[in-house]
Amino acid sequence: MAPLQNGYANGLNGDSINPQTSFSRLRFSDIPSAIDIPASTFDSEVEVSLEELPDDPTELCTLLENEKAAKNFWVIIALAYAKQKQLDHAIEILQKGLASLAHGATKEKLVLLNWVCWLLMLKSRQAPRVAPEGQTNSDLKTKDYYLQQATATLNEASRLNPAFPPLFLARGVLSLLRASLYPPKPIRPGTVDTSERVEALRVALKSFEESNKAFGGRNIMALLGYARAQYCLGKYAEALDSYQKVLSKMPGLTDPDPRIGIGCCLWQLGFKDRAKLAWERALALV
Repeated sequence: MAPLQNGYANGLNGDSINPQTSFSRLRFSDIPSAIDIPASTFDSEVEVSLEELPDDPTELCTLLENEKAAKNFWVIIALAYAKQKQLDHAIEILQKGLASLAHGATKEKLVLLNWVCWLLMLKSRQAPRVAPEGQTNSDLKTKDYYLQQATATLNEASRLNPAFPPLFLARGVLSLLRASLYPPKPIRPGTVDTSERVEALRVALKSFEESNKAFGGRNIMALLGYARAQYCLGKYAEALDSYQKVLSKMPGLTDPDPRIGIGCCLWQLGFKDRAKLAWERALALV
């Protein structure tokens, strides 16, 4: 059985991992400290610091609009704000970038809409599930609110091009987040579970399959999402196999860490000692 035979079964086979180059350190690592935006006047450039960002991004957006900056400048500046946990500003910048695009710039719109969707999903993860009791602040947004916004954004992108590969992964993650809002419901033996939670998980499975196929089987995040959906559906042996594949393909991955998923699957399958070893390995790599 996989837990006993696979060298990566519980995440102990990690000798090649260097904590200094762990994948957890790569998040936002491609955001430079500054960028040069080509200026139309005098064939010059405007240097913008991405470490000391203004509290109000309006002037930056105006600069990008006036210089008709390419979409990658909008994305880099937005992600620089996201790196500093200023997600509202990041989303605002991307939305202004969308408004500035010329008519017919479909690919550019798809890229920006995809990023807006991801940031809205991140906002959802940080938001409360329900408003606190007695909360009267009408500005408080729940997880469901941001997921609705993300769904609308993803639908807008899908109308432009439903086969745009990055959308498959976003759709899968969105479905996972949607499923997490519904508690599991008991069903009678022999009946098919058609609850909203299970339907969302099935959509997630299909989306992650499409994403992995679109990227030639090299999309590790899609494979991780697929494993997570399998686990949520109670398919622990299948999920274990998927998590093990992730670890074998990318043993240095710690953010997210497949060893945690491996441990959860082993625990559900009754291999509790091996589950603890997997979790201990994950802790050792933090």
